[in-house]
Amino acid sequence: MKRARLAACVACASILAAAFTASAVAADTAVYTFYDCDGPAGTPFTFTAVKTRLPAAAPNGVSAAAAFRLTDGSAIFVVLSFGEGNFSPPGIGHSGNAVVTCSVDTAVGTFEFSGHLAPAR
Repeated sequence: MKRARLAACVACASILAAAFTASAVAADTAVYTFYDCDGPAGTPFTFTAVKTRLPAAAPNGVSAAAAFRLTDGSAIFVVLSFGEGNFSPPGIGHSGNAVVTCSVDTAVGTFEFSGHLAPAR
């Protein structure tokens, strides 16, 4: 009886470990290079950042809820506007919150993303 319980515990632990490993593998990242950046003093002219890769079935190369972690760990680029003709909530242009604008190449073309650099924690 004790062996059966032990075997059941080992089996459950193996299933959980496999599930967590699969989740970690599925959440790989995509790398983006932002360039020709314009913003307040201290804004880098170019930087490389990562974000969690979307599933292969996603219709677009970047999701609307975009936060890109700079690869040097210094900041997070929070995108509020995805460029002309793309998602840009009403009022963002007038709010003064999108203070950094950069060009970025995506799977569907080159765009100007606007937002702000937030300190990484």
